[in-house]
Amino acid sequence: MATIAHWARLLKSNTRRCQQLWMDFLSARDVDAACRAEDHRWRQRLWTPLETLWAFLLQVLHPDSSCRQAVAMALGERAAMGLARDASPDPSAYCQARSRLPCGVVGRCLRAVGERLSRKVAPEHVWCGRRIRLVDGSSCSMPDTPELQEAFGQPDGQRAGCGFPVATIVALFCWASGAVLGVAIGAYRDSELRLWRRLWQLLTAGDVVLADRFYCTYADIVGLLSRGCDAVLRLHQRRKVDFRRGKRLGCNDRLVTWSRPTCSARARGMSIRQWQQLPLRLTVRLIRANVCLPGFRCRHLVIATTLLDPVRYPMEKILSLYRDRWIVELRLRDIKTTLGMDIVRGKSPDIVRKEIRMHMLAYNLIRCLMWEAAAEHGRSLHRLSFAGTVQRLAAMLPYLWLYAGTGRARRLYAMLLRWIAHDILPRRPNRIEPRAVKRRPKQYPLLNKPRHEMRKALLS
Repeated sequence: MATIAHWARLLKSNTRRCQQLWMDFLSARDVDAACRAEDHRWRQRLWTPLETLWAFLLQVLHPDSSCRQAVAMALGERAAMGLARDASPDPSAYCQARSRLPCGVVGRCLRAVGERLSRKVAPEHVWCGRRIRLVDGSSCSMPDTPELQEAFGQPDGQRAGCGFPVATIVALFCWASGAVLGVAIGAYRDSELRLWRRLWQLLTAGDVVLADRFYCTYADIVGLLSRGCDAVLRLHQRRKVDFRRGKRLGCNDRLVTWSRPTCSARARGMSIRQWQQLPLRLTVRLIRANVCLPGFRCRHLVIATTLLDPVRYPMEKILSLYRDRWIVELRLRDIKTTLGMDIVRGKSPDIVRKEIRMHMLAYNLIRCLMWEAAAEHGRSLHRLSFAGTVQRLAAMLPYLWLYAGTGRARRLYAMLLRWIAHDILPRRPNRIEPRAVKRRPKQYPLLNKPRHEMRKALLS
């Protein structure tokens, strides 16, 4: 394993390029600590874990997303700084270093950045004195290789050899900062609830979990309460409710008692023994609201929450909080659409998992830039444009490398923050958009047979 003295020398050369970008949130010492925690060892060569992580970050930030492009950008930066100008541009060494880097190192760096950003923003943006955590699931596609097919699987509606493997993702977000606190990755047929339970260790007592109706299960609510957390969820569609029963707290506001469902209806991923250990009764608060806004899909909304005190947690505040659940959809859109995680390019399961976590890490670091711009110029963090920040960072980054360590670099960085802070998103309450695509795809026939069979058909 490389020594601390080596890291100190490396830190001096690397701090100049990103000291004003992300060194307060992710430093060389953080990467070193993550490698030590994962018991990762490496030789003192060009592609150290820090250099590999940096090139990987450039790879997910660049539209090309190829290893060759990432190596070219990393070596171009070092050449501009007068370092390693004779390094080979062949990406094979970088690919090997990326394969050797443990997936846990990327995950630990992701959590470290998310927690630091959350601590910086959360004290100023709490809800009724509580921290809010958003959770939601998503998916991403990947190349059609036998190894990925075996590890992740593909949807049933796709023919063998014609579809693409799909990974299921569940991410935990901070409501105040928008940072990703953790991510669980599974195969296409893995239950989101099972992946969600892996993230419970990231919750602390006093947190309030905000999620959609899929997470409104008896077992998961009990699990959150056992950790000292509360939940604000939309009532699951299978659970019927009668507002004539229970204790009345106000108009359309009731305390009801749920009984534990039968063993045959237990939550996915739970054994019979675990299910029998759950309490027989559970008291929840149900809040009903009528949605009168034109264009919204739902007309009647029932919220289930464990915040039982109507004085400390008024009905209006809970309904307003649940409306903010849509924020998690926007954050996932930033990661999948703006950063291009909708289709990852790794060819092995390990690289795919690293690539997903690396996209989340890149997202967190960009949110750090947005927070710094908002704090310096007195802007609201949630009003800044994520796509605009990515575009301005891509335009300014080569010049920050070129003038690293000089007063000009500091002035360029201040200009970057000013550009980010002045890119304010307009207020568009109750905005609706059709879920439809205007641009028509090209009229090519669909590939309904494996590619090798189609090649034979063309040659025959």
